[in-house]
Amino acid sequence: MSKHWFYALVAASLLSACSDPSDIIHESSEKSESSLQDVNCIAQKPCISHNDIHLWYAKAHIVGEREFKVFAKIPQGYELKSAMLSGETMNMGYIPVFFAPQQNNVYSATTMVGLCTTEVMQWRLTLTMLNAQGDTLTNTFPLYVIR
Repeated sequence: MSKHWFYALVAASLLSACSDPSDIIHESSEKSESSLQDVNCIAQKPCISHNDIHLWYAKAHIVGEREFKVFAKIPQGYELKSAMLSGETMNMGYIPVFFAPQQNNVYSATTMVGLCTTEVMQWRLTLTMLNAQGDTLTNTFPLYVIR
């Protein structure tokens, strides 16, 4: 009798060890994805940082692997040094974003991000600037991308 229990215990251990925990996490995160935000900052309702950087996207809903425009309005005396996108909810590497000056301290860039298997992917747009005193400032803004 104890021999059967041993085999049952071994079989249960093997079956549970073979299940991929990332699948379990992925399945549960897919079920909760509907609660994720997918609306981005737009011109009528921009994201505003603590040091008055205004950032917005041309569209509220951005689809992966399609170009989109992003805009930043920075205060007088600031200099935009660099910008990059990085994955917040997935590891997709870094994507440089190249802003060009427009008018009235507004900069614009056209960029694109990749897709992964989730319905809504959250990215982070990081702007690095210098203020009038020469201090380096970093501001981070969300980007939500849908499939």
